[in-house]
Amino acid sequence: MSSSARPYDQRGFTLVEVMVAILVLLVGVLGVVSMVDGANAVTSKTRAREAGTNTARSIIEVSRSIRYRDLTATQLLDALATRPGLADVKPAVTGYTIRSRNVDYEATLTVCSLDDPRDGLGAHVGPVAYCADTDVVGAGVPDTDRNPDDYKRVRVTLNWTTRGAAHTITQTSAIINPVGGLGPSVTSLVPTNVANSDPIQLTTLAQNHVDFHVTTSSSAEGVKWTIGGEPKGSATGSSINWDFSWELDNADGTPRYHDCTYIVEADAFDAQDRAGTPRSRVVVVNRRAPIAPAGFDGGRNGSDGFVDLQWVQNPECDIKGYRVYRSNTDGVLGNPITCIGETTTITEGVHCLDEPPAGWQFYTVVAIDLPPGSGVPREGTRSVQLAVGDPSDRPPAPTNVALCVGDGTTACVGPSGSAAPIGMVVVGWEPVSDPDGIEFYRIYRDGTAFANRYDDFFPSATNPGYAWFEFDSSSGPHTYRVSAVDGTFTESVLSSSVTDG
Repeated sequence: MSSSARPYDQRGFTLVEVMVAILVLLVGVLGVVSMVDGANAVTSKTRAREAGTNTARSIIEVSRSIRYRDLTATQLLDALATRPGLADVKPAVTGYTIRSRNVDYEATLTVCSLDDPRDGLGAHVGPVAYCADTDVVGAGVPDTDRNPDDYKRVRVTLNWTTRGAAHTITQTSAIINPVGGLGPSVTSLVPTNVANSDPIQLTTLAQNHVDFHVTTSSSAEGVKWTIGGEPKGSATGSSINWDFSWELDNADGTPRYHDCTYIVEADAFDAQDRAGTPRSRVVVVNRRAPIAPAGFDGGRNGSDGFVDLQWVQNPECDIKGYRVYRSNTDGVLGNPITCIGETTTITEGVHCLDEPPAGWQFYTVVAIDLPPGSGVPREGTRSVQLAVGDPSDRPPAPTNVALCVGDGTTACVGPSGSAAPIGMVVVGWEPVSDPDGIEFYRIYRDGTAFANRYDDFFPSATNPGYAWFEFDSSSGPHTYRVSAVDGTFTESVLSSSVTDG
């Protein structure tokens, strides 16, 4: 019997198996979709916060571009409206909305002033809007700060919504008051009777006053002016135009202001006594030759052959130096000398050491400056002539010179009668009498030459003959001598020596 082959079994997935596979795949796909959606949400939130932060910072930068006196929340919003990307995208809706990266940010701006207690506190009056949390003057405490508006606080708050969730961010910045007040500023300070150069130059005696015109940025209650920071008075005028005059001479023609460089400054104030930015001008005064040096004195010193001369610094600040003349004839100017230690006949200091011939000598000192537009030194008025006598006219030398070193007990007492501090050297001597009077005593240490002068001691009725010196034990013992200088600046010979070690 013939037979045929059975066909091979065709097996497949059942419907249940297919449904299970679809379910597993769906769960996986949904997980991936959820994860992607979550990542997108985080990215969107982050991007929105970054955009908000950048927007807030941009608003702060715009606030810094507004003049301090005009910085208010209203002015800031007006400034934002003119900036691309910061304008209000919903002008018909209450509030201010800024759109960045397709996100709408509701902006809330506050601008208020703070009074910094570190420079004192003042009265919070006038048009300034102060923050509610600023420091204030306590009850019964006087106002010490004329311009309490020290800086402004700008606070920017942005609110927005992403994926149904509300978010907020706040940026705060402090802007310091650049002029210390909201008063009117001085915009110009111009001389009206002399050339308006920079600096202003006064070179003739006819220029004995300078008239200034002041213009202010806004109406001022008053304008005050100073010379070198010293108050001189108030200007006359009103609104934004004011005038004042600087007089350089006294009524008798003598200089009230000597040749020098001066800073003239004007400062405007409002009704609350608040000042804005002042303005100053540099004025160079070089109208006359130097006046005669005052306090010219001198005499033979303890080294016999030398003469000490000294005088008072001239009040002019353009003095280049001094020149000393010596003559052996009364009333004759003589010739300029080169003081010991100098290389020319001009000395910049106010003292001179000379080694003249024996006998009477007559000295004169004169100050030197540079005339306008010239580099050639110009001599001024000469001092009175000083006669220096022969060493035989010296005062007597101090006697009974004694020394002790303070040890904290009354074994060594100072001029006050109390114990000298430990390590202090006290040198004492008998007061010297002389017909010309004793001006002061000189102390020499470790020698008798000019370079060994250590200090001068000016006696008083209570301390006629004491001097204090700090003991330096690390440098070894020191030897001291004392001389007396009389009213003619003549110095005695040196006393006997005393040693502190």
